Amino acid sequence: MRIVKLFVIYLIVIIYSLEILTFLFIPSEQKNMVDVKNTRIKLAIEKKINFDVRSQEQVYVDLKSKNESIKPGFLYAKHFSNLKIFKEAKKNNEIIPFRGPINSFTVSCAEDLQYKLIKNDKYGFKNNNIIYEKKIQNFLLGDSYAEGLCENNKNDIAGHLNEKKYYTINFGVTGTGPLISLAILREFGNYFKPKNVIYLYFEGNDLDELNYEKEDATLINYLNDNFNQDYFNKYDDIKSFLIKAEQETEKIIYSKSKNTFSPNKKNKLDILKAHLKDILEINNLRNIFKYKILKKQEEFYDLNLLYKTVEKMNDDTKKWNGNYTFVYVPTWSRYFTKFTKYDAKIDLKKEIINNLNSKNIKVLDLTDYFNKIDNIEQYYPLGFLGHYNSKGYEKIAEIIEQSLD
Repeated sequence: MRIVKLFVIYLIVIIYSLEILTFLFIPSEQKNMVDVKNTRIKLAIEKKINFDVRSQEQVYVDLKSKNESIKPGFLYAKHFSNLKIFKEAKKNNEIIPFRGPINSFTVSCAEDLQYKLIKNDKYGFKNNNIIYEKKIQNFLLGDSYAEGLCENNKNDIAGHLNEKKYYTINFGVTGTGPLISLAILREFGNYFKPKNVIYLYFEGNDLDELNYEKEDATLINYLNDNFNQDYFNKYDDIKSFLIKAEQETEKIIYSKSKNTFSPNKKNKLDILKAHLKDILEINNLRNIFKYKILKKQEEFYDLNLLYKTVEKMNDDTKKWNGNYTFVYVPTWSRYFTKFTKYDAKIDLKKEIINNLNSKNIKVLDLTDYFNKIDNIEQYYPLGFLGHYNSKGYEKIAEIIEQSLD
């Protein structure tokens, strides 16, 4: 019995020693993730950059008092699924807009601590309406990376392509997965018949979003070749929905705007406690065991549904002799973290790309380019956690332009 007790004690000591060792080797950027906003403030001060510590809700309320054309955004995404209008539309099998508002400005997020205004077009997407007067060459589909989250229209991927007269419609929708992109392509593709359809797959969370989307009967129906909702002829319904969503969302925004942010909210003791909690929960070792040794990620993610959805996008594009490209977008965590839950998706890259290659689907892997860059932090806001900054989106636009026919 004494031997068993000693064995258990030694085992516990070994496990926690290994956990502490892995903690010592994780990058400083990862350790700073326990206090993201204060880290951003520190970086902005070091770089002598003006910064705004207000919440997005506070900024909205301040700008709205001076400019009535500013409206809250809407996304066909999990974040908005608790709205009363969203639930009613689902219950009554009514059409739900992919994005909104229409012909209005919205407030961006601020991963660089600088808020910008976003212009939405006549369909509710992040474009200037003048793009529809051009000969459209490209559709850009995907989630927040396609939309260009936290940057204005000029500085996202589509904006940089349009600057070079490579006319691109931005159909990116933050917080969504592959099925929403298929739905948008089905509703708009045959109308515009672009030369190139560019779908950005983000390795950080697109499989998570797909798990949510596959429970949506309407979105699953887009896997049927002839399914569509006649989106263009239902704009009265879409506008009505967005007006109600705006009213409901504004109430939430004004309520949240009363909460102010304190730059000194987390002190060194708070940060130490957060790190100790991670160590006590042996998060690093559990992630290594679960995703590196047992390879459990395939139990969590529906890769077959991903492949089927991408194939449908490719097939739809071929109907008007267009070219489809699957763009693999790496997450910040690929370069700046170790032993995290993101490893579950990062480690699926080779399998995903090999599968699509076997189906003769064109793949553009951005990691082939970014892996060769020594100072990749230059492409992220303040050189820290977030989506790409304008320079990063410009680099992606350049890579895409060079890869297309």
